[in-house]
Amino acid sequence: MTWSELENLKRFKRFDFSLYKYLIDVFGKRGDKAFFYVKERRVKRYRDFFVVVGREEYIVDERFCTCRDFQFNLKGKAPCAHIIAVEVARNLKMYDEVDAYYIDFTSISARRGWRFGG
Repeated sequence: MTWSELENLKRFKRFDFSLYKYLIDVFGKRGDKAFFYVKERRVKRYRDFFVVVGREEYIVDERFCTCRDFQFNLKGKAPCAHIIAVEVARNLKMYDEVDAYYIDFTSISARRGWRFGG
C-alpha cells in the first residue's frame, strides 16, 4: 500500500465491484472503509479541502488527514481510509459540495461552555 497506488484509481470510471475488489486487494480494510464512506455519501467537499464523516469528521487535504490512523499508525507514509475515500469520490464526482468554509461548531461551543442535547 503506497501513495502511487492512489493514482491507479483514476482508471475506474464507475462505482462498481471491480473498484471494490481493487480497493480490498490493494488497501485491505482501509479500502473497504473507503468504499463504504463513498457509498454512504460521507465525503463532503468544502471550498478548500474535503471532510469525511466517520466516527468524527476528518479533514482531508491532499496527502494529509486529521485521523489518528493516519497520524499515529501510518505516520503519513501511506493513505488512510479517509484519503482513499476522497480520491475515489473526487475521481467519480461522488461527493456533496458545501459552499462554505469548514467550522467545527461543537468545538467552538465547548470552549464557550455551551451544551447541546441535554
